[in-house]
Order: sequence, then C-alpha cells, then structure tokens
Amino acid sequence: MPGDRIKDVSLLSANGLVQIGTGLTQSGDEIVAVQPGVIHWMTKVPGVGTRAWVDCNQKRYAPCLEDMVLGIVTDKHADDYKIDIRSSCGAILPALSFEGATKRSRPRLNIGATVYARVCQAIRDCEPELTCVCLTSKKGWMTGQAIFGELEGGHMFDVGIGYSRSLLDPNCPVINLLGKHIPFEVAVGVNGRVWVKSASIKDTILIVNAVKNAEHLQSSQVAEMVTQLVRFNASDT
Repeated sequence: MPGDRIKDVSLLSANGLVQIGTGLTQSGDEIVAVQPGVIHWMTKVPGVGTRAWVDCNQKRYAPCLEDMVLGIVTDKHADDYKIDIRSSCGAILPALSFEGATKRSRPRLNIGATVYARVCQAIRDCEPELTCVCLTSKKGWMTGQAIFGELEGGHMFDVGIGYSRSLLDPNCPVINLLGKHIPFEVAVGVNGRVWVKSASIKDTILIVNAVKNAEHLQSSQVAEMVTQLVRFNASDT
C-alpha cells in the first residue's frame, strides 16, 4: 500500500544498486511504495542489476526509466517524433535515436507508425524521452534485426498495464503455449500494449484472443484455453 516501506536498498543487490520502477520511490536508504499493488523484483537485468516495481492495474501508464514501451507516432518534426505511449503526455523520440542512424541514413517514420522503444528519460513534469538504441545489442536499424524500432505490419492491441509485465516473463504460460502451435512474432510494452505478427489473419486473431483471455485465468486454466482455441482454429480451415 502507499507509504509502505519495502526494504533497505543496499540489501537488494550485490553492488547495492537498484533501479526503481513503477509504483516505488526512494526515501533515504529505503524504498517506499506510492501505489497499491504487488511488488516484484528482477535480478540480473542487463545494464542495471536489480530492478523493482509494483504491479498495479492503473489505466494510465506512468513512464519509468528503462521501461520497454509500444508507441504510436502522432506527429513528426525535423529532429524528433511525438509518440503516444498511453501516458498523461506524449513522449519524444529523437530522430537519431536508432542504432547506426546518421543524418543521411535514418528511419523515416510516418504518422500512425508503431514503434517499439525504451524510456531513456523520465523526469517528473517533463515529457518522457524514448530511444530505439539497445544496451545489449548493436545490430543497426538497417539490418532489420534491431530489437527496437518501427514494427511493420502485424496487429497491436491493449491489455491491462499490470498484466503486460507478466507477458515479458520468459516462463509466461500463454506465450510459450501459443509458440508450440503457431509461429509468430511478439513485442510487449509495459505500457499495456502488445504487438503480434503471424502468417495469417486467422492465426493473429487466435493469438490476440488467447492473450486477452489469459489475463483473467489462472495458470492452470491457460493450457486448456489455448488447446481449445487451436483445435477450433484447425477445424475451421
């Protein structure tokens, strides 16, 4: 609950460094909750170490440093783009914030384009700033293999903000089960957006329905739900 003191920061990681995410703030040597919800810890985060956040089913996304988000281009200028990330104000994406981008060779995003990015600046009362440069991969935007950047084709849909973080778990039941039956690409933003791309519209609809349904099911029920959807999809071909 808001005001609860969580733990001494120095006890959370070997080097005493902790990145604080949504729902938490630092007060002296302690972490204090500012939103109601369930606290989660993640260790061995590349470039960070330990990360902490609170899962809270809020309707509006509150940007936090190093969050991965899915955005929509709403405006463009010579030096940057305005991106809708479901927060109280739009985010700024500099035009050169892509791996390997130069003034002559850089992505040209159109209004309405879907972008996968990370939050590199989140200061209170200021517009958040995004970047498509990855800390762990140096693959240039022109290779088509960069982790962040424009997502072409596919379908993007909204889920609960608290639920979206669970979809990033390597052991997420619904994503892993779907992958056993259908080949597809997926990008998850912790701002409550999911982008999927598969070989057919029918498969995409199945994936969207499965992910949305799993939000309200127990882990033990997800397998049966996915099996039923896959069986129905196969019988309808």
